[in-house]
Amino acid sequence: MKRSFFNSIRTKLIVSFLVVALIPLLLLAFIDKHTTENALTDNARQALSAAANETAYRIDGFINGNLDAVRVEAILPGLAAYLGLPPERRNGSPQEMLATETLTRLSRKDMLNIISYALLNLQGRNVLDTNTPDVGRDESGQDYFQELLKTQRPFVSSMRQSPTIPNLVTLFFSSPVRDAKGNILGVLRVTYNATSVQQLVTRETEHARAKSLAVLLDEHYIHLAHSTKPELLFKSIVPLSPNVVAKLQREGRLPKNLTKELAINLPDLKQALDTKQPYLTTRLAATGNNELSLLAIAHLKRQRWSVVFAQPIAVALAPVEKQIRDALFLLAIIAGIVTIIAFAIAQLLTKPLIDLTQAVAQFTAGNLDIRVKMRSQDEIGLLARSFNSMARQLKESFETLEDKVKERTAELANANQEIIALNDKLKVDNLRLGAELNVARQIQQMILPNPEELEIDGLDIAGYMEPADEVGGDYYDVLQIDGIVTLAIGDVTGHGLESGILMLMAQTSVRTLQEIRELDPVRFLDVLNRTLYKNVQRMNSEKSLTLAILSYSEGLISISGQHEETLVVRKNGEVERIDTMDLGLPIALDDDIARFISHISIELEPGDGVVLYTDGIPEAYNIGKKQYGLKQLCEVIGQNWHKSAAEVKDAVILDVRQHIGKQKVFDDITLLVFKRQADVTEKGNLVNNISSPKVCYNQVESLRNTL
Repeated sequence: MKRSFFNSIRTKLIVSFLVVALIPLLLLAFIDKHTTENALTDNARQALSAAANETAYRIDGFINGNLDAVRVEAILPGLAAYLGLPPERRNGSPQEMLATETLTRLSRKDMLNIISYALLNLQGRNVLDTNTPDVGRDESGQDYFQELLKTQRPFVSSMRQSPTIPNLVTLFFSSPVRDAKGNILGVLRVTYNATSVQQLVTRETEHARAKSLAVLLDEHYIHLAHSTKPELLFKSIVPLSPNVVAKLQREGRLPKNLTKELAINLPDLKQALDTKQPYLTTRLAATGNNELSLLAIAHLKRQRWSVVFAQPIAVALAPVEKQIRDALFLLAIIAGIVTIIAFAIAQLLTKPLIDLTQAVAQFTAGNLDIRVKMRSQDEIGLLARSFNSMARQLKESFETLEDKVKERTAELANANQEIIALNDKLKVDNLRLGAELNVARQIQQMILPNPEELEIDGLDIAGYMEPADEVGGDYYDVLQIDGIVTLAIGDVTGHGLESGILMLMAQTSVRTLQEIRELDPVRFLDVLNRTLYKNVQRMNSEKSLTLAILSYSEGLISISGQHEETLVVRKNGEVERIDTMDLGLPIALDDDIARFISHISIELEPGDGVVLYTDGIPEAYNIGKKQYGLKQLCEVIGQNWHKSAAEVKDAVILDVRQHIGKQKVFDDITLLVFKRQADVTEKGNLVNNISSPKVCYNQVESLRNTL
């Protein structure tokens, strides 16, 4: 009986302690698990949605960039001149040679992705093609010809398989070629390797979360790209009607396989695409992944295509599993401690009296006010007094336990929310900064002139630009049309995406004004300033730029706009410094600067030239905080002027780098060297004259008085 009674007390103590200690923890763990699962699911959806929208934005940017490029290329005068000739006069004509050379140069700008450039006449006949086997082919039935004639605007086709080259997926861009009156003479067609779009989708998947996959679908829900299952390309997510399949097969947008091999079964995804749902939770069993996955959907603006990012929900909820394991481990420790304490207390009660047993029973039942009224001084009295003391202590502990648990729970919840908020902010900042730097770097590289554009008869030109950070704020350009060479150099305030966008707008405005033959320097800069000012205001930005525009023709160069000093270098190496402070104001700072714009004209003899730079060169510091200075720049230019423009440029950059040494570069470095080439006799005289010291002085006042 004693053993049974002892076991009963011990069981009650163990159960009581475990219930009091573990149930609040279990309830808290359950609530925290549910909250964390919801937060992680929302975070995963937002991350997938951001990745999908970023991918759609990049594909739209790729398409828009190529459409803008083919639209600009279609207005090249050589193409319209060739298509404007009667067919019988084209063969062997100078216009044909110019058009062929133009198409060849255009095709070489991206030899990895551009397959061919071609000209189509108004009947859709291929009359000129960099891929000569296609010359004479009838392309009048293609959408890039028919749709373009309907809309009379640049057009991009859907992806299709090449009929002649296995495993080659192509994309066509086209634009109308017009004469001076705006009449359409034909079509400029570009065949592009669509692998770049598929690679773009795969690269964006690498920036997303673990085990994510990305899919690009066209308007018929046909896979155009798949980051993990390339064998699904050109298969639709649901079976298509035979008529649609036959039409798409004729257009080369589906392989000519059996109809049942052209589709997989994802009806949930199709329904979400039809109803424009941004999120979806489903299983992608047809793609070999039977896990329940989270899907985010984004739609392109230029094409009726959709980008889908997916991730197994188990990956998103992986932190919850770890949290559950930690909670179970903690509960096991607490249960062990409580059990040990219960056993120890029960062991002390092996020989209790009835009143002490009843008191203990009432105490374990929850009556914390019970006390044993016993005055004996023997071991039983000592046990009773110990029980009374323990009862008082436990009551105090129970009274404060709930407050401590609530206080600790609130602290943990606040800390958890702060960690989640910081993690979310860090992820968003990383995505934004990565996207901004990538876009700005591409913008900066795209606006720089290529080496072929610097090859102008009678001139020797070399340019250099090095950003201080990942993306710079400098800009230079060299443009030629109708024998007039336009030089532009500018410095945008700050760095990053806004600076890159302003650089692109400035280059586009300069190019446009040159194309419309705006020769008056005041109107040129006034129109450019008003255009950029309104765009900067729309962007709610405070960016501006200093910009100098130089126009050269037949030995005479005109300088306008406010920038750093323009260095006019004579053939004997003498350097004249032209102050541009009174030739204009910073661009995009005010809406009307026409009254501040002026210009000066300078005659350049054979062997003379101009050097343009940004403040990153004269303000370059060495480790001793000493600036490079304009005087040293003039000396290096004068000492090396008898060399080619490229060698003068290299000499200046080398001297600047030697001055900087191990000091960090804090500003962008940009240099443009422009020389009017001298004949052989003049070059010999030039070499003989460089031995004397060269003078670097400011002649703007004397020039103004003279001109």
